[in-house]
This record gives sequence, C-alpha cells and structure tokens, in this order.
Amino acid sequence: MPPYVFPLLILSKRLHSIFVLRCFNDCFAVFFLWLTIYLFQRRAWSLGTFAYAWGLGIKMSLLLVLPALGVVLLLGRGFGGSLQLAAILTQIQFTMAIPFLNANPLGYLSRAFELSRQFFFKWTVNWRFIGEDVFLSRPFALGLLAMHASVLLWFIANKWLKPAGKPWYAILGSILKLASPFSPQEESRLSAQVKPEYVMTTMLSANVIGLLFARSLHYQFYSYLAWSTPYLLWRSGAHPILQYGLWALQEWAWNVFPSTNVSSGVVVAVLATTVALIATSKEQQRTLSDYPTRERKAA
Repeated sequence: MPPYVFPLLILSKRLHSIFVLRCFNDCFAVFFLWLTIYLFQRRAWSLGTFAYAWGLGIKMSLLLVLPALGVVLLLGRGFGGSLQLAAILTQIQFTMAIPFLNANPLGYLSRAFELSRQFFFKWTVNWRFIGEDVFLSRPFALGLLAMHASVLLWFIANKWLKPAGKPWYAILGSILKLASPFSPQEESRLSAQVKPEYVMTTMLSANVIGLLFARSLHYQFYSYLAWSTPYLLWRSGAHPILQYGLWALQEWAWNVFPSTNVSSGVVVAVLATTVALIATSKEQQRTLSDYPTRERKAA
C-alpha cells in the first residue's frame, strides 16, 4: 500500500477504545482472522485453516468470510486439498464443542446457533434510521438475508472465480458431483496465481459484504471493519481524496454514541460505497488466459 494509506490504519479512536479500554472477544477473533489471511498469503493452507477454526470458535462473526475462504482454498489448494481442509475445520469445531456438548448439549446447540435471535434496537449502530418497527420485523431480516446471498453470489461468479476462466455454473456442477472442476494442470496454474493481494481482497470483501447486510452491528464490530476499509478503498482504485473522505465519515459515525439516524445512515452508506467500489474495480478480473505466456510457463 502507498504511504498515504498507513495513517488510516492507526488513527481510529473507536478502534483504540475497543482494544484498549474494553474487554470484547471480538479483538481475539479479529486477530485470528488476520492471522488466517497472512498464513494463506504465505500458502500455509493447513495452518491458516487451523487459525480460522480457532477464531471461529471464539466468535461466529468469522462466518462472514467463510464463502471467500472456500473459494480461496478451492483455487489455491485444489479440489481434493480444499475438501481435506474443510474436514479439518469441521473436526476442530466439533472438538472445541465437546466440553459444552457433554455438559448441556441442548443448551449449547440452541444458544451457539441462535439464528432467531432478536436484537436490541437501542444498541444498533447501522440500521437505526429505518425505525424500530421495521428493524424488528421479519420481512426486513429476510430481505437482508436475501440481499446478502445475492451480492455474495454475484461476487463469487463475477469476481472471485474470474481467475479460473470457467463459468461459475460449470464449476458448481462439477463440485456437486464431487468431482474437481479443474484438471491437475489447471489446478497447478490456478494455485500459482492465488497471490497475496487476491487472498486479502477476496476475504476482506466477503467480510465487508457481511457487515453491510448484518441486521445489527454493535460498536465492537468496528474491529472487523477498521483495517478493512482503507485497504479495500485503495484496491478499488478510488481517488485518495475519496478514500480519506469515506474513512473520516466512517470514523465519525462509529464514534457517535448512542447512534442517531444520521450516523447510522452514514455507517450503511460507507459500507455500501465500499462494496460498490470493489464490485466495479478491475481487480480479480483476469483469467488464466490473461496472464503472460512466461507467467503461465513458470506456473
């Protein structure tokens, strides 16, 4: 990243508050998220999967990046290797749950996966401007879920799987048949093209998409966002003035307590703008055939 981006990574008042003045487990989950990204960038796929599994055991908010993690492992590790890592991830989660399952299995399963949870409107940072009645309504929750799934599918088909050079439905069809969508030679070439920039951009994009369509964000959730926004804005190719402006608006909005209609609207607007800029950028648009012949031979 260019030097002008670095101040945006360290000047957040809210982020300092979350890490220094509070005691949230989000801080530890975020650490393992960034450790996962780093290990994947170093192509330490097994260690990265273990780090992600550990972070997921701390806070299920890391499920937001699971779709991107699956794509990164598919392209970087191959079909068979990604299945093995998925099995390891499942085994780690089950092992971590054993003490709780032995003590109170029904209580653990009902609370750990409480998808019907009703959020408190008074603590929300993002959707306050729509009003409490709409915020608590089931249609609003289902609408957010549908939009989240739709945007994720668009990114998977048009951005994250673009380097594969194959349509998403052909890849999905092979996976559903439990067969690799790529030949051994294609897997080798694809793996070589999973660069550190691709890993970080893909996983942080999934994270920001999830935060945009989250029904309720509390102040500690800023720990998942504060370092993602400067990087994604830079990768989108936005003008530095726009990057600083969006960062300043985001920082202001997350420091308003309690949140207001204006501050919550700004939170959602900055998230939506970040996602839109990444969606319209030229990153992750190259296919295998776009790489120079020398790169393909080296792969």
